[in-house]
Amino acid sequence: MYQGLRTQEINGTIIKKQNSTIVFRSNTLSTKELIEYFNSQAMVEFAEPNYLYLQNQIGLPNDLLYREQYQWNLSAIQAEAGWDITKGDEHIIIAVIDTGVDLDHPDLRRRLTNGYNVLLNNNFPDDDNGHGTHVSGIIASETNNHEGLAGVTWYNKIMPIKAMGAEGHGTTFDIAKGIFWAVDHGADIINMSLGNYQHSSLLKEAIDYAYSKNVVLIAAAGNENTMQPSYPAAFPNVLSVAAVSYTGQRAPFSNYGDYIDVAAPGVQIPSTYFNQQYAALSGTSMASPHVAGLAGLLLSVNPNLTNQEVIDIIKNSTYDLGIPGTDHEFGSGLINVKNGLEDAQSKRQ
Repeated sequence: MYQGLRTQEINGTIIKKQNSTIVFRSNTLSTKELIEYFNSQAMVEFAEPNYLYLQNQIGLPNDLLYREQYQWNLSAIQAEAGWDITKGDEHIIIAVIDTGVDLDHPDLRRRLTNGYNVLLNNNFPDDDNGHGTHVSGIIASETNNHEGLAGVTWYNKIMPIKAMGAEGHGTTFDIAKGIFWAVDHGADIINMSLGNYQHSSLLKEAIDYAYSKNVVLIAAAGNENTMQPSYPAAFPNVLSVAAVSYTGQRAPFSNYGDYIDVAAPGVQIPSTYFNQQYAALSGTSMASPHVAGLAGLLLSVNPNLTNQEVIDIIKNSTYDLGIPGTDHEFGSGLINVKNGLEDAQSKRQ
């Protein structure tokens, strides 16, 4: 984007800046007028709104307690059988771009790597909303420790990236900045339980950068029961995840369409929650981290896999739901940890 702009020409100020990307705010011009102005400048590559991205979560927490039978989600995806092949590897890092993580949670504090707070530009990505903690616990809540819950992976580490505030939403700029930071600091997988229905060139730039660095990208499909594509899930390089209930049916809120790749449990999913609590939540936000956890296990058993090979294994090892073959409700089907790990293991040289 053009850096030589005199802010007085738009009667505004520079709000944020990273490399050649600048976020401006005008006191008088509308969004449409700003876009028209910037597009008229020869040195501007693209101009777009700084979109808001929302959590793909439904409803409020229920009773904050744990009972073993609550975790229907792990048996549904054959996680226990998969753990006979691998329980994960702490060297495979899963970044969670979200509201941060409760850094003191007893089921997560030993599962974390160094992270980043995009909003405050520091290394303290503590969660003040709960969503990011819940997503992270589905992936890697400490397992076999006599408290709390089990995660999809026992040993893979979470890299917490706080790009969304206490209100539960974040901007294009902050989410893209979080992606760049995660990639540059060693993330192998990025989970994005968030979405917006507007295509963003800046977000696509970050997604393409991550994919070019062999990072596996996974995102929630959205919760409006619509076939309208949600981003980042609808980007070609991102594995898009729909939600199913314990009956094996598409969750009534889950988005659908030709951009859906796979499905995972997303109704009343128990996990960690901020303030050292536990909660059961529903949403494609809860489905996506199941797939991120599976990706972590696949790279744990075979770290030589490319990101596209991981995506292909996940899609090709599913349990078919709905009409035979790929469909708009479940994509390739419900993820299957055991099948996926057997496939990844067979590809080791």
